[in-house]
Amino acid sequence: MTPLAAMDVAVVNNTNYGYTEQDAFNALYEKLAKGIQSMKDGEVYTIEEAWEEIDKI
Repeated sequence: MTPLAAMDVAVVNNTNYGYTEQDAFNALYEKLAKGIQSMKDGEVYTIEEAWEEIDKI
C-alpha cells in the first residue's frame, strides 16, 4: 500500500480536468457536513433528494 504522503503529490498534480482529487474530497466533505447538520436540525430528505445532491458533485 502506498503511504498517504506519497499519494498527496499525485493528487495535487492531477489537473487534467481543472480540479484535483482533493477538490472533489473537499466538496464531498462539505456536502456530508451539511447533511449531518441538517439531520441534527431535524430536516429530512428523501433518498432521491440525497442522490440528486451527490450527483451534482
